[in-house]
Amino acid sequence: MKYNLTIFILISFLAVSVMAGQLGVNISLPERGGTFTDIVKENYRWSKVGTGADLAAGDVDSSGWPKTDVNFVLDLRPVAEWANSIDDPQAYHLDLRGTYSCALKGRAAIRSTGQGAVQNLAYDSASNSTTFDFVLSNAPGPGGGFIDLEFTNTRRTTGSVAGSGFTVFRMLRPGYSLNTSKTFTDDFIAALSGINFSAIRCMVFTGVNGMDPLFPGATTWGRRKLKTDAGQNPILAIGKTDGAAWEYVVELANTVNKDVWINVPISADAPYVHKLAQLFKDSLKANLTIYVESSNEVWNTAPGYEQSAYNQAWAKTLGITEHQNHARRTVSLAMSFDSVFGAGALNNRVRVVLCSHKPMLKWWVQPMLQYVNTTFGPPKNFIYAIGCQTYFGGGSDSIASASAILDDCHQDIKSQIDETGGVNEAGRLQWIAAATSWGLAGGFVSYEGGPDHGGGSTINVGNRITAERDLLMGELLKYNYDTAFLAIGGTLAMQFTLSSSYSRYGCWGLTDDISHPDRNYKYGAMKSIVGGQAKVKTAAQPGTSFQSTIFSSAGRVNVRFTQETGKAVSITLHTVSGQKVKTIFNGVPQAGVKQITWDDRSLSPGLYVVCCVFGNDLIVRHVAMVR
Repeated sequence: MKYNLTIFILISFLAVSVMAGQLGVNISLPERGGTFTDIVKENYRWSKVGTGADLAAGDVDSSGWPKTDVNFVLDLRPVAEWANSIDDPQAYHLDLRGTYSCALKGRAAIRSTGQGAVQNLAYDSASNSTTFDFVLSNAPGPGGGFIDLEFTNTRRTTGSVAGSGFTVFRMLRPGYSLNTSKTFTDDFIAALSGINFSAIRCMVFTGVNGMDPLFPGATTWGRRKLKTDAGQNPILAIGKTDGAAWEYVVELANTVNKDVWINVPISADAPYVHKLAQLFKDSLKANLTIYVESSNEVWNTAPGYEQSAYNQAWAKTLGITEHQNHARRTVSLAMSFDSVFGAGALNNRVRVVLCSHKPMLKWWVQPMLQYVNTTFGPPKNFIYAIGCQTYFGGGSDSIASASAILDDCHQDIKSQIDETGGVNEAGRLQWIAAATSWGLAGGFVSYEGGPDHGGGSTINVGNRITAERDLLMGELLKYNYDTAFLAIGGTLAMQFTLSSSYSRYGCWGLTDDISHPDRNYKYGAMKSIVGGQAKVKTAAQPGTSFQSTIFSSAGRVNVRFTQETGKAVSITLHTVSGQKVKTIFNGVPQAGVKQITWDDRSLSPGLYVVCCVFGNDLIVRHVAMVR
């Protein structure tokens, strides 16, 4: 019987020093299963009774509350159940059962035209308020998640005519009363706190993509989203195209005690940026750090990324290139936050990150850093780190099995580590080298990453979703962030996202149900990286290089290593859960080449971890043995 050994990493490492790995997470709105205790904050989907038309400017007040009879719709069904074709082979439905305590300012006749029933409807004339219970008893299953409440004969005040609408509608999730002091659900807070994330990135939460007006229009502080608005999603009828209020970002970071990564709209004018910085200085816990990024993916010309067109138009008026304007805007944000937080804040409490597309290291990033250096001075005085994506994927064709998709994902990650001599020369090692050459304190970061099987295509979608829930996908996630990022010198990787539905539009979430985050393997995999043993980071030291290769031959597994100086070497084999299988070598070999061979035909097929301890340094390699 013969074993083949699939190497999960075959690059050589210089000596490494032990460090605590840093992983963060992007948050959405809403999370799959809930963000706010008040579900109304998560959805702004109102329409006129009888017509189904979206509310226009004349139909709402300045906060977005309706001034007419309306329907309020929640559609939490899996994609695309409304078209009788669920992408998810498990057809997983959220469990929404329970009693929702509801209230509004004003008076209305209310009935359910979807799932669930309105009960205990009451009006108090003294306070001009209406209360009711919405009871949803349907077990998770077909049709589950579609709620439609109809409000008719509405009267905003006691003296208003019928059809005048109402304000301050609240709908508290089951388990929360109308007088709750909790803003965010317990499940959301528990999922964010269950992994030792160092930071939360709020790009989706604050809705930065596509929210900007046409250049030279500006976004002013006065038109930002407020906590008192009728929803925390875009409210087009009042011209608020952003997502959640900045005050909620601060409250969430303070609640979970995690650093926060903010994306400042490219169209935000100078007073907006100054007041935003002041808000964080005044309100964010003093022990927390703020990562600052200019908008999101300003290089991306796809629909929904209109900030790219804004950047291009702005650059044209200044007579510079679009990537130079992206760099200029980033430095401008650094200067603004520095003026508010004071000397010494940059690269410490305030960390400004310059991000670009993964292949654009030498096409955008290096020219941007050179532009900053020529125009403003050394980039390290303004910019903490450079960053790109760390996504991986594969197997989208119609014949790819879930296992073939996972194999492709492994190869994709492996190919991203080192890219020399190619067109882009933009592997992760090359990004790290660029950050080092410019002396950036924060080195190389990843603003988004993880398995990426989105795009909208239904081709092979069942296998793609099945692969996302596989045990090996969890191991690939660890390989992507630990071995292929932190272990080679990356400093902070931000997973995209905490939760999401699993559908043709993406399976990015660590879970597809925030109330049951461990129902697949990705959430636990992330927990194992930052909740376990110390991680590794490259730290070249002349005269102490250590190189190793792992391979199989004739039923035996071999480790060959070379060191330039004699130091203690320990090589051990572990299961992926951390259980030690055996010690392969432990001693002080002479300098030079040494090969250790052992017969492991008795090992069960599966994924293993080889740990090489060289003095006080550590190298980790994942290997998969299959008969």
